[in-house]
Amino acid sequence: MSGSSCGEDREARGRQTREEVLQVARRLFGERGYAAVTIREVAAQAGVSPAMVMKIAGSKEQLHALATPAEPSPLLPDTPIEGMGELLVRRMLTRRDKDAAEPWLRAMYLLQDAPDRAAALADFRERFLGRFPLDEHNVRHAEQLACLMIGLAAGVRTFRLLDRGPEEEEAVVREYGALVQTVLSRLVG
Repeated sequence: MSGSSCGEDREARGRQTREEVLQVARRLFGERGYAAVTIREVAAQAGVSPAMVMKIAGSKEQLHALATPAEPSPLLPDTPIEGMGELLVRRMLTRRDKDAAEPWLRAMYLLQDAPDRAAALADFRERFLGRFPLDEHNVRHAEQLACLMIGLAAGVRTFRLLDRGPEEEEAVVREYGALVQTVLSRLVG
């Protein structure tokens, strides 16, 4: 094997290790929040040493920054309300299956650790519920929607519930999607 080929293999392994560490960190931070995750835990679950995690990130704070992905793309503004319940549930289960960050869980942890809770709550409402008209008549329904989605996120990500294969997943999409759809219909109706 030539020197450059060996170097390319080492670089590829290094990129793969880095991505594995960041994927584990992304999942753990997303499920439990910054304060509850340790470098040692990330290392153990990624199958590397804590020193390797520190080499990749430099600090826990930097690991969090590197592992924090951009939010998944929001629904398009013209996405119809009809069928949105199933769509929201399916997107969440897809993020779970791909081990991608879950924004509903991240929002919960960010709010919990926020220095200005009122500002963080206002930001949450705008980012997650801003597409819906929020007035005194439907704010309760918007909050019910948030509770349904946060509860599902915690169940499928933190507790690993409702993960029994493709047939079960379709039933979850249909049944939980119907619950979400009921609240969505009240919200805009």
